[in-house]
Amino acid sequence: MSGFDSILGIFKDPPPEFVFEIAADGIAMARTRPTKNAPAVVQEIALKAGVLAPSPAKENVLDAAAFSEAVARLVPAGKRGRKAALILPDHAVRISVLDFDSLPEKEEERRSLLNFRLRKSVPFDVDEAALSYFPQDGKKVLVALAPMEIVAHYEAPFRAAGLHPGLVTVSSLAVLDLMPKEGSSVLARRSPGVLTVVAVSKGVVTIVRSLELTALELPVGAADPLEEISSDIYSTLAFIEDQSGVKPERLFLAGFGEDAEIAATRLAVELELPAFAIEDEWPGLAGYLQALSVPTAKKVAA
Repeated sequence: MSGFDSILGIFKDPPPEFVFEIAADGIAMARTRPTKNAPAVVQEIALKAGVLAPSPAKENVLDAAAFSEAVARLVPAGKRGRKAALILPDHAVRISVLDFDSLPEKEEERRSLLNFRLRKSVPFDVDEAALSYFPQDGKKVLVALAPMEIVAHYEAPFRAAGLHPGLVTVSSLAVLDLMPKEGSSVLARRSPGVLTVVAVSKGVVTIVRSLELTALELPVGAADPLEEISSDIYSTLAFIEDQSGVKPERLFLAGFGEDAEIAATRLAVELELPAFAIEDEWPGLAGYLQALSVPTAKKVAA
């Protein structure tokens, strides 16, 4: 089955030689095995509007030729047959956290149970989807699900360029490696038109929400995107506090660009919660490399 060999952490040894993060507005690439004493250089290439439209329910690659051309420009020459990790946009995949008292021993029975739980909550046929899951402590299972054709269409230009995408994950889950493992935290990962909110307690993912940002579709000046983001985060914090009786200890922001520090300051006041900006332009890529202890250098255009 294509994609989703694992959705948390790096379980392959050795890791893929290249890692790519894909977003609606661009692609970034870095080597996972930089030369001695030289950090990994992040190369990036922009995508025009209309090339990709991340969604778990419909076709994502709207201009396959432009997407393939961008990938081909990033893939180093003479690297056919090498493995690569792909970090997909959050909104291309449905991420859920399910509670189970126990899971069946047999893999086939586990998949059947997961499909049963997910069938009414996703806008596509779960039996025809790529599925991966990760049992966590506390009887919580983290599940990633996407139609197989969506994953295949993201992988296709990399395969055409001679790479083998042996591991697929999503941006917000990769970003978690940039955050502390102790205590409780909330991540707000902003990407074009979408906000993903992930709650983590003592290393266990407890909530994942993917929300479309309607304010960004309005004319400039007609709405305050941060007001909508603050409201979305507040509702998640309220739910967590209602369920656990404890408010998360801190908030991390990723994908907020040049306004990250300003956003962190404002949201810290509005939400009455310490907020910190993750300033990496490609936070999923940074998190993946952090998990491998690979230092990174400044990005360059391909």
